[in-house]
Amino acid sequence: MVAVERAERFRLHPLGFFYLQDEVNISVKRRIHVWLPDGGEGSQKDKHVHSFDVESVVVVGRMRSQLFEFIESTGGDTAEFLVSYDGTVSILKPTGKRGRLKIVASFETSAGGSYRLAAGMIHRVQADTMPCVTMVKTYERGCPIYTYGIDNNIQSVVRRAVTREEARSIAFALEEALETMD
Repeated sequence: MVAVERAERFRLHPLGFFYLQDEVNISVKRRIHVWLPDGGEGSQKDKHVHSFDVESVVVVGRMRSQLFEFIESTGGDTAEFLVSYDGTVSILKPTGKRGRLKIVASFETSAGGSYRLAAGMIHRVQADTMPCVTMVKTYERGCPIYTYGIDNNIQSVVRRAVTREEARSIAFALEEALETMD
């Protein structure tokens, strides 16, 4: 796995995991996600949609996924934000919509298992066990990207490079993943 040698190229995602992305072509990308016990702080706006379809294989660990429906209501406790990007910065802009999120499904995926999510599906994924390593393939569909949160706090988040210590921990987790694949 070339990613072990490239551990220093991973970035910290706003949701608290580390990732490395390679472009297959203009609409398809491969990513490796690594959740570590001492990983970054995840955003409170962890329920979100992607502009792409996702195929994910859990290599090490276990993931818990929840799927949601946004029910718009004036007095709702959840705000919707449109997400855009400027290089490595994620920018959130309130859409003005408020409502609540209703859980419509939940499932777990253990090492060796896989799951798919369609673009535009509101979801949240969390690592149940750490380290957790997933191999992800994305297929761009061009849907708008939204995230949801209880506060109206607008924040921009930099997807920063990893520290040396984080790179060592990522390399260790990836080596463990390689051992399970043999």
